[in-house]
Amino acid sequence: MLNKTTLLATTIASTMLLTACQTTAQLPAAAPTWSKSASPDANLLNPQLSDRTANLIFVRPAANNQNNPDTSTNIALDDRFLVSVQDNHYSQAIVCAGNVALSAVPTSAKINDLSYGAATIKLDAGQTQVFAVTTDANNTPTLTPLYGNDINNALNGTYRQGHQISRVQAKDCPAPVVVAPAPVAPVPQPASEYYVETRPNVRLNILFDTDKSNIKPQYQSEVTKAANFLKQYPEANAIIEGHTDSRGSDAYNQALSERRAASVVQALINQHGVNPSRLSAQGFGESRPVASNDNAEGRAQNRRVMVVIPNE
Repeated sequence: MLNKTTLLATTIASTMLLTACQTTAQLPAAAPTWSKSASPDANLLNPQLSDRTANLIFVRPAANNQNNPDTSTNIALDDRFLVSVQDNHYSQAIVCAGNVALSAVPTSAKINDLSYGAATIKLDAGQTQVFAVTTDANNTPTLTPLYGNDINNALNGTYRQGHQISRVQAKDCPAPVVVAPAPVAPVPQPASEYYVETRPNVRLNILFDTDKSNIKPQYQSEVTKAANFLKQYPEANAIIEGHTDSRGSDAYNQALSERRAASVVQALINQHGVNPSRLSAQGFGESRPVASNDNAEGRAQNRRVMVVIPNE
């Protein structure tokens, strides 16, 4: 947004050029000045949301100190402009919950097709989802979901970007569709001490920290391994299973395993374009150990995610 001082100076400079001698060289236009806030506000991650809305945040950590607006990234939701974000800035938007098509294109592309490269994601009512926006030398953006401490680390030192008008309005959102959970067949007790999977499957060597469900950057190759595994079964659905070690209560471990499975599902959808209808997340808590919970190494092996092709 141009401030009043810059706007007045630009107007005066333009008037002087119009009245100057015809042989006088035209001066370049004054560079715009964008408005910024000092730091992220206290309610950024916990805004007031209804049972029909979700909170989206896009943060672009300082990388190249690019001040040219053409280096910014335009974010679209269902092919409508949502927000833009420049180097060392973040943008926030309240949107309707549900399945949405999220896409990002560089401003410098100057195209009307904002749906290019869109990926469908599911936003639950009341959910806050944060994405890191990184760009390459051609300003081509990549969106990566952030969790836990990675969110605060990315936001640290950035500024709110507020010089934009979103075409997406979170009003008159449709009522959420309540889908009854599919019945789950009873899990048979394993014959041996530790659980052995017999269906087509791939184990992801994603080692989670205790009490955490975020996927660390060093394990993104495991998400790629899961996507390649799914390509071997293009017509089949898949279950993403989450597992924990034995520390904590049964109820807590069950919820934690569900969050771990859900984080892999979202990574497959957002980063590899896997059709969400093919994937379901299921948590088993501590009920399926593959190693002893009596030592740190065994507990680390039990904190895992599996991609399983169900038997037809």
